[in-house]
Amino acid sequence: MDEDERELEMIRRKKMAKLMQEEKKQQQQKEREEKAGKERKKILQKFLADDASAYIDSLRESNASVAKQIEDVIIYLIIYRGIRQRFTQLEVRYIERQIKGEEPKIRVQRNGETSDFGAYVREAIKKDSD
Repeated sequence: MDEDERELEMIRRKKMAKLMQEEKKQQQQKEREEKAGKERKKILQKFLADDASAYIDSLRESNASVAKQIEDVIIYLIIYRGIRQRFTQLEVRYIERQIKGEEPKIRVQRNGETSDFGAYVREAIKKDSD
């Protein structure tokens, strides 16, 4: 019986050591993620204009995944492309439109009616040719 108890105790110790090792790895991973998050915020704070930062914050409330993608693109441009200028709200909105796949839309308002610029130009050309 003593030998069986020793074997069980050894197995318990090995399992406990393994669990402690896994817990330590998880803690290290969590610390790395926190550090990366702080660096990310620091970079964004430095390179985003106030209006752009406010726009991303409001976008984060309505569509968090798009806001994260915008931040990823900006960080990529800063780190890998060496862009050292501050991003404005207009540039952030451009990145958002590219991510969402939206095309530019120019609207023309005339006589209380709003129409697409392309349609407006086609109508004007049609009237001139008649």
